[in-house]
Amino acid sequence: MSAMLPVILGKMHWWASRSQWLFPAVVKISNQCQAIIRCRLNDGIDPTRNGEFLLLSLLAPGAKTFIDVGANIGTWSKEFAKLIADRNGYGVLFEPSPIAFRRLCEKRNEFACRIDIVQAALGDTIGETTFFMEPEAGETSSLVPGFSRPAATAIKVPVTTIDHEIGKRGLGLVDFIKVDAEGFDLKVLKGAARMLRQKQIGVVQFEYNAPWAEAGSTLAEARRYLEGMGYELFLLKGDGLYSPQFQRYGEYFGYSNYVAVSPHCAARIEGLRREQI
Repeated sequence: MSAMLPVILGKMHWWASRSQWLFPAVVKISNQCQAIIRCRLNDGIDPTRNGEFLLLSLLAPGAKTFIDVGANIGTWSKEFAKLIADRNGYGVLFEPSPIAFRRLCEKRNEFACRIDIVQAALGDTIGETTFFMEPEAGETSSLVPGFSRPAATAIKVPVTTIDHEIGKRGLGLVDFIKVDAEGFDLKVLKGAARMLRQKQIGVVQFEYNAPWAEAGSTLAEARRYLEGMGYELFLLKGDGLYSPQFQRYGEYFGYSNYVAVSPHCAARIEGLRREQI
């Protein structure tokens, strides 16, 4: 009987795919299943509850340098800067939106360490591209067409890479990089290939969400890339870092935060390790 099961299931699948009433129901069920997976793999966007500030509380006090890609108006960066114990700490903030950039500059004195604010997007090449800028420094402004709100304005912005920017600043090691590039995150990581290969980045946190599909990026590719560089990849949730079982749920293109940890930082995140998910 067990040998016949794949054959029986195959015939059922074929029949269901041709059914005028069953196939639409299957699509609706599949959509709901995907929604459940997305809910399972994130704890919302509030950084005080989804694990982002929990991770900062552990790693920022011992850090000296950090990078915020897609800094917006600086909420994450100010929290990181506040927690750095070394008052000579240094942060580099990248923000392509002229509106958000201006607000960051106005708040420069509110940061508790030295910062450098750069009006540019980050990616895997150096040049210029189109940025879809939302009014009032909207947080879903993006380089990915079709993702930002309808009121977004298309503008040209410079694009640079982490390798280039950190190289010209002469930084030998960056303790923490946060990437929130609304779909462009994997391209940002690929623009840090040299630093990742040389383990010059301690910890990378990046966002995975719906515009990854439009950008042609996948979580599977990000995993292969980062693990190939020698980093261990975790899913960040409200109570810690989980080992993701990618083969169970595949690509789900829903909001989540992932964290890549270099070997020399593994001991520092030990207290946040959780079971597989």
